[in-house]
Amino acid sequence: MSAAPQVETTHFEVTDHPVYQDFAEVVRTVIAPRAVEVDATEVPLSNVAALREVGYFSWAVPVQYGGTAVPPEVKYAASELLFGACPSTALAVTQHDGPVGLALKSKSKAALALLPQLATGERIGTTGVSQIRTWREGRSMFAKKVPGGYRFDGPVTYLSGFGIADTGNLGAVDPDNDTYVFGIVDLTQPGVSGKILELAAVRGSRTASLQLDNVFVADEFVGEVVDIDEWLASDGITKQNPFAAVGPIGIGRAALADALEVFPGEPSLLKLSEELEHAAITPLRDPYWRAQLDEIVVRATLAGLVARGGRGLNTNHIAQVRARAAFFLQVRGLSAPMRVARFEKLAHIDNPAATQRG
Repeated sequence: MSAAPQVETTHFEVTDHPVYQDFAEVVRTVIAPRAVEVDATEVPLSNVAALREVGYFSWAVPVQYGGTAVPPEVKYAASELLFGACPSTALAVTQHDGPVGLALKSKSKAALALLPQLATGERIGTTGVSQIRTWREGRSMFAKKVPGGYRFDGPVTYLSGFGIADTGNLGAVDPDNDTYVFGIVDLTQPGVSGKILELAAVRGSRTASLQLDNVFVADEFVGEVVDIDEWLASDGITKQNPFAAVGPIGIGRAALADALEVFPGEPSLLKLSEELEHAAITPLRDPYWRAQLDEIVVRATLAGLVARGGRGLNTNHIAQVRARAAFFLQVRGLSAPMRVARFEKLAHIDNPAATQRG
């Protein structure tokens, strides 16, 4: 994302920003009305076209490469709105930043040349790195150093937006050098195949399992090579990736707003809403912040179901879509520290580190 002035911004001022208002209109008129249908099928190209037209894909790209200067607060608020309106669409498009950031890290002319196309949405990005987290215990994608680059070979466990995104930020293991290699990969090339997964939540997100068969990734498209232990030590640390919080905040807010529409002024709902907002602005030491937020959103979406009663369980109701999406959040980005934090939260164990503000 391009550098923007860091200004004090209230939630009202963020939502009053013209970029946010244009985006919100698209969400209200195009994306939200089809959210239940999309959850059961797949993100339609019309949703992507509407986001492209409003300039959404340009927000991640610096202005000098064709992007749009949007304050981070506006971008986060817009993505929160999108997650609350249609979790599947949000999951499919919010990882567009992945290859953008990798191109900027690489600083190579070839990688940077992709940015104008990523800004217009002519190319759409996504990210697939979950396979490298547990490679010692199971299969992973491997990177073999060869003249001029690497050969990527093996599975990408989960990648959202398959069939929409064509530019991937993919992680692979180089066991010979004890490093993780992150490269920008054209997902439409020969040697890349994928199968859409039938998930119980966010099914419409086009989340797929990929297989790469000896795909060459030139050095120019390798954005990062990092020591395995170094990467694992920071994996799941929200302060390095504040965008990780927009899913639970957005889904939780939407569910509680829906519940309060049915029961305005209900003290318990207001208390739960206050808890969510407090957690959103007062992060605990990582990774417990995300564990806390994701636990709150489970309760918030259950409150949304309770408010709607049996109707909320109908397959044509958004309440059950959000409730299942809240359970998806429990396994998203499930690094080892994140898993421990979730287990401790579920067992009501107060980790000493979690009480320290970080």
